[in-house]
Amino acid sequence: MRKVAYVFFFILLVVAIIVIIGGNPLSFFNPSPQATHSKVDVGFVVLNQSDEFERVNFEDIISNVPYIGINLEDSTSDNTTKTTHIQLIRGYKLDATGNASSWIFVVRQPEQVSLVTYDRSGEKMNAWQGGYPEKEIIISQIITPRKLFEKNREQIFKTPQAITTESRELALADGKYYLTITSQGKTRYLVFDAKTGALTSSND
Repeated sequence: MRKVAYVFFFILLVVAIIVIIGGNPLSFFNPSPQATHSKVDVGFVVLNQSDEFERVNFEDIISNVPYIGINLEDSTSDNTTKTTHIQLIRGYKLDATGNASSWIFVVRQPEQVSLVTYDRSGEKMNAWQGGYPEKEIIISQIITPRKLFEKNREQIFKTPQAITTESRELALADGKYYLTITSQGKTRYLVFDAKTGALTSSND
């Protein structure tokens, strides 16, 4: 009887793990800490002297992404950028305006797939061996994180204190924004249409 109970417990444990992993559409996304580094202007802003992070404006860096690994002095660079495809975007520790402490991109090119990070120190890039969504992200067809936060401020920030007491991570994949909001004792999940910014689902 005890053996049957152990087997039943093990099955439940395996199912729970599968549900947890499968329930997160971005569960494969676990960036490697090793990267090459080059200094670039990423347009970060300092909120105040006591703030732990210097935030990076998404709109200031997105124009750099198509030129990852490309020699800008090369006359054929314009054609080369057409073969650079953004597959996934993720931002960490977003503030009330949609700026983040860092932005991470999975970028696909004919030669390789790269993981590109922008933070206050500049641009970091390394080869990406993990999976990524099949659908390409067309930047001209999405709402920016800043506009997303402006449009959905009441849904994102339930109270004025939430701006400083909650932690926010934002991911963009397969035509949707996935916003994870963490506070003491609770984690909220909000999903938005990446084109319109409309809230499509949440666990509130």
